[in-house]
Amino acid sequence: MITQAASAPSPSIRKVSAERFAANLTPAAERTPEQVWLAAFADDLIAELQAADTIVIASPIYNFGPPAVLKAWADLVARAGTTFQYTASGPEGLLKGKKAYIAIASGGMPMGSDYDFMSRWLTFFLGFLGITDVEIIAADGIMGAGGEEKIAAAKDAALKIAA
Repeated sequence: MITQAASAPSPSIRKVSAERFAANLTPAAERTPEQVWLAAFADDLIAELQAADTIVIASPIYNFGPPAVLKAWADLVARAGTTFQYTASGPEGLLKGKKAYIAIASGGMPMGSDYDFMSRWLTFFLGFLGITDVEIIAADGIMGAGGEEKIAAAKDAALKIAA
């Protein structure tokens, strides 16, 4: 899956609003013309996810968690009845059988630490959608001692996956 959601033209992922959220919750056949327009971007993002066998998410960590644009993407692609469903035993992801790679860069915070909310949240979120085969490539603590080596190790890990 190749998308550049963060740099998408208007209506972009950066314009999450109550109206857009309501449009996303409205069944496609019942949307007003304005809701069709508002939901089109999320529809496209969801279609990309549904069509993809492999998902690659590359993101920095900002203040212990995901950047706002990544959280906005998650809000747009999490759609009941489309990417997950509610069952008698709880929510069930509908995007099963996909592989996700998450490349995360962090200036000082180590992945897996008590204050790493990014990798845990994103792994949980993808699992909520049914994507449970998730691999993390971390370039963490790159602003401290050994930063260049950590970047090189992450690059090597990514190249091995791509091969």
